[in-house]
Amino acid sequence: MLDVCGKDQGLGHDIGCTSHKTVASSSISTKAQEYNLIIAINAFHSYAHNHCCQLAHHPFSNSACGLIWHALYFHWVQYLDLHFNQWDKDQYLKLSNFLHNNYVQALCIIDEYTPLLDEFKTRKSFTDDIFLQWREDESEFLTNLALEPLSDAITVAYVEELEKLQRAECAISHVHPSKFYIIIGS
Repeated sequence: MLDVCGKDQGLGHDIGCTSHKTVASSSISTKAQEYNLIIAINAFHSYAHNHCCQLAHHPFSNSACGLIWHALYFHWVQYLDLHFNQWDKDQYLKLSNFLHNNYVQALCIIDEYTPLLDEFKTRKSFTDDIFLQWREDESEFLTNLALEPLSDAITVAYVEELEKLQRAECAISHVHPSKFYIIIGS
C-alpha cells in the first residue's frame, strides 16, 4: 500500500490497534512513519475492546479523516452515517447520565437540607411566605434597576482614578526617585 499509494494514507479495520503495534515492530516501521501511515479503527471498537484504544486510533479522534477520502461515495456516506449515529447515541447517553445524576443530587440536597431549613425557620420564626416575598422583592429590585446608583458610579470612578494615580506615581518614580514632586506653577 505504501509503495502504490504513497504518503498520508490510512488503513482502517476492526483490529487497527493490534495492527498499529504490529506495523510499529515490523520491518516496515520506519517507512510507515516516513509515509505517515495512519491505522484506524471503527466507531464500535471501544465497546468490544476499550475506549482508550478508540481515542488513540479512531479517525475522528486523531484528525485522520483522510481515511475516507479515497472511499467510494457509498462507503463514505455509510461511514459518516455510522459515525454520527453512534456519536448521537453517545451524546444522548451522556446527557441522560448528566440529567439522572443531577436529579439524584437534587433529591439528596432536598433530603439533607430540608430538616436544616425547617429548624432555621423555627428558630427565626419565618414562614414559607417570607421566602416567597424575598423572591418577589429581589425580582422587583432587579427589574427596577435600570442604572447603577450614582453613589456606586462615583465610588467606582474614584477607585479607577486612584489606580491611574498609582500607575503614574510608579512610572514617575523611575524618572524621579525622590518622594518629592516638582510642581511648576503658572
